[in-house]
Amino acid sequence: MKIAENCIKHNVMTILVYILIAVFGFYCFQSLPLALMPDMELPVAIVYSTYAGAGPEDIEQQVTEPLESACASLSGLESLTSTSAENMSMVIAQFDYGVNLDEVLTDMRDNVDLAQAQLPEDATDPVVMSIDIDSMPVIMVALRGSDLASLQSIAEDDLAPALERLDGVASVDISGGYENEVAVKVDAARLRGYNLTLTTLAQQLGADNIAIPGGDVESGSQTLTVRTDGEYQSVDDVENALISLPAGGTVRLNQIADVAMQPKDQDAVAKVNGEECLLLSVNKQSGSNTVDIAERAKAELDSLTADNNALDWDLVMDQSDYINMTVDNAMSNIWMGVLFAAIVLIVFLRDFGATLAISIAMPCCILFTFLIMFALDITLNMMSLGGIALGVGMIVDNSIVVLENIFHYRSDGYDRWDSCVLGAKEVVLSVTASTLTTVAVFLPIGLSGGMTGMLFREFCITIVALLSSSLIISLTLVPLLCYILLDRGGVHRISASDPGTKERMMADKPMARWYKKMLHLFITRRGVGLAVTGVICAVSIVSIALAGSELLPEMDQGQISVSVGMPNGSTMEETAAIQDRIVAIAEQTIPEMEQVYYSTGSSSSVMSATSGSSVTITLVDLEDRDRSSTEVASRLRRDLADIAGCEITVSASTMSLGSSSDISLQLSGKDYDQLAETANDLAGRIEALPDAVNVESSAGEQVPRVAVKINRENASRFGLNAATIGSLVRGELTGSTATTLRMGGEEYDVTISGDESLTTNLDALKSLQLPAATGGTVPLSMVADVYTELSPQTIERLNQYETVTITGESESGDSIDITEQVNTLLADYQLPEGVEIEDGETAASSIAETTQSLMTALMVAILLVYFILASQFNSFVLPVAIMLILPIGLLGSLVLLWPTGYKVSMVALLAVIILAGTVVNSSIVLVDYILQRRERGEDKNTAILNACPRRVRPVLMTALTTILGLVPMVFAGGEGSEMMRPMGIVMMTGMVISTIATLFITPVYYSITDSAVEWVKKRFKRSKKESRWRRKLKKEEE
Repeated sequence: MKIAENCIKHNVMTILVYILIAVFGFYCFQSLPLALMPDMELPVAIVYSTYAGAGPEDIEQQVTEPLESACASLSGLESLTSTSAENMSMVIAQFDYGVNLDEVLTDMRDNVDLAQAQLPEDATDPVVMSIDIDSMPVIMVALRGSDLASLQSIAEDDLAPALERLDGVASVDISGGYENEVAVKVDAARLRGYNLTLTTLAQQLGADNIAIPGGDVESGSQTLTVRTDGEYQSVDDVENALISLPAGGTVRLNQIADVAMQPKDQDAVAKVNGEECLLLSVNKQSGSNTVDIAERAKAELDSLTADNNALDWDLVMDQSDYINMTVDNAMSNIWMGVLFAAIVLIVFLRDFGATLAISIAMPCCILFTFLIMFALDITLNMMSLGGIALGVGMIVDNSIVVLENIFHYRSDGYDRWDSCVLGAKEVVLSVTASTLTTVAVFLPIGLSGGMTGMLFREFCITIVALLSSSLIISLTLVPLLCYILLDRGGVHRISASDPGTKERMMADKPMARWYKKMLHLFITRRGVGLAVTGVICAVSIVSIALAGSELLPEMDQGQISVSVGMPNGSTMEETAAIQDRIVAIAEQTIPEMEQVYYSTGSSSSVMSATSGSSVTITLVDLEDRDRSSTEVASRLRRDLADIAGCEITVSASTMSLGSSSDISLQLSGKDYDQLAETANDLAGRIEALPDAVNVESSAGEQVPRVAVKINRENASRFGLNAATIGSLVRGELTGSTATTLRMGGEEYDVTISGDESLTTNLDALKSLQLPAATGGTVPLSMVADVYTELSPQTIERLNQYETVTITGESESGDSIDITEQVNTLLADYQLPEGVEIEDGETAASSIAETTQSLMTALMVAILLVYFILASQFNSFVLPVAIMLILPIGLLGSLVLLWPTGYKVSMVALLAVIILAGTVVNSSIVLVDYILQRRERGEDKNTAILNACPRRVRPVLMTALTTILGLVPMVFAGGEGSEMMRPMGIVMMTGMVISTIATLFITPVYYSITDSAVEWVKKRFKRSKKESRWRRKLKKEEE
């Protein structure tokens, strides 16, 4: 191969190519989108619908069941869960990993559109959407002004449309304000006197306020369009509307109702630092640049509010801040790694030209990688940058091997041209093989499916790109740089004499003598080496057991979320009062608090962070506080324990992707009341466990409701049926939007409501007068029984069967231990007949699934490494001698997780897999040189004692560059460091242990395997001789 020769010969072209790579690489780095995590498309879809005024049982029968049937026939469906609550139905479809989600969503929308005909008229159109981790709010701002109604108008008419026009913004959600409406409050007595109902009143107003195109009229040479305009122009027009009476004649609306413009009832309340405000959430489109959108949205808000002094806005949440800090930390780790690697080179080589050559090659390699990332559409996120930070120490290895060999040729007296050409040519195969062993371990991870594949694919692609570019640069740019920068005077600085003299001088140094003495002990008493291996493996297994496990390390985002679950029927004012108490306690007990905001009620988006009732506490930066957000949340949970009348869940917003609960049990059976009772009893017992917190049953406590049971015989006498009575009662209680008034460029709903006493008094409801078909009116109590009964707050179903789920969390975060405690409790628990229980999706099951996936990837990686080594050495046995270092290196790598307070996680296991490809590299160098010495005629032990001391320097250099490259990842603080630190600890520990094992124990493994091969050969020869002797003896006997 004449790669180096051509690059040196065409030096101008080579230099220009790398200048172009550097320039375009830097441009690509500036252009790469910033994100916190890689794009991950979860195979989950949601169907959401609302039906105002309906209870959970009605929602289940009339809305949820038709929607479930529509989803049940979809291909690739894994599970179907649904929740039916007051006014709301949500169906969640989980699909197999690997399905085409766009196609599935299209089929789902078609099926749901067909099922829509079965839904009640007043139910909203079902919304079908996918769960996109990427589409969470980028920023959330609090708008403050004198009047919430005008704020809402400004937000809806000016701010939201302007923000939605920004490139990359998907939607803007508004919560906490209220709009004006034209309220028509009907006098119930007068309405009955005229024999009218709210329904007929709404129909007449709707028919009166209308504009209809009437075709065309010819007027001379012109054709004019005709428009019949009956639209209301003002509130007075609505007041003076004429209502037709059943008995004939008309009456004006203001004679039977009060008509006024007034604010609507708020459906959401938002407060920031105790002040009522409007919350605006800006959501981004999937795959767009979070940081860029956040900056442009803030700039747009500044320009929109600059002219309005009464309007003020505060930033409540900005995802880009955390991303910027995380990316800055990762980038500083990368450059620190480069610096440390350069220090190692100058210490070992003591040659400025050599250090400069590699210091130029490393940034080129990283910029080359940014170019590849841009081409493959990979974002700058924690995983891709973590891959670069991890690989910084590895990318020098190839260049060091090439450089060392060029040095070797130079010291043998070759000129600069021959040294660079022959030195690079000789190591092409070994450098390629060692790069392939490292690349091989990333293939199984990158190609694995499920969450593991999605999370680590970009990480693997980045490292493979980094290692591939380092291989290319070591064989093209490094020889050229050596030719340009190394000793221009013609005499090699490191060794002007015979290299053998230098090696003998090195061997006489005290450290070298001590190493040789220890090595002699290990290879003559091989049991010592095996005993050391056994001890390290045993200690590692104990440490791993003590460390415990988790899916992903938690990332402290400095936020605490307190969700408030109120009983059905609770008013927004009651919920807000509870939230005010939570805020007051938080202000007293959390000195680290920077800001607090809460929202109550609904927002305009089901996926928005402001949905439901929650209090969000923002803490000061990580370096400015002593407690983690998890510790603050744990303390707050205890402080809020005395608040009664609601369910409070406190959790730290940790960005851990393990969304599964630590505790999850599913109870199924035919009798829902029995299920709910059993679940509540079991939840109480689980909550009594020492480490269990936030334990909830999906059934909750049953709450009273009013039941109207139709008496069919009595109803039929008055010409009424269940549908008529139901719609009349619904109309009286919930009112309805009759029409829309367009005035002054704004639109206002015209809402009709009945007697307010009906909604506050059960007796008033019983005496509600219904118009009979036979004439006159009849009280509701004559045609139906009206009474109170208990009903569930929510009804959950799994695969179209009613279930109750118990969920909870472990306060200490040890999901394995809490699962064992729950299983022990269940073993002694007597379940009622007809109730079955099974495990739900817990963090422990996710950990088990992920561990299995990663262990499979590790096995495949080890097989690939063996295949590459066997091909390189043309031997089935030698790779075994090299790979026997894996147990001590891989198990030993996890030994420091427990002392440093980390658990065995996906990230730590990934580091173990990476080590499978890197720890063998030094052993390859060592065994390869031992073989060369034996080819010269040395016996086994002499070859080992002569070869190993002479390979200490390259082994220590490659190990130290990798280890020091990891130092920033292990010791750096700040945002995002929690995710990558366990990986750095495992890699660093593994490299230290495996380097020591390479120098002392690999020679023992080589000696044992070589002896085993010799023994097998002798036995084989002896058996051949014996069989020949037996055949000869047999012939003589004959």
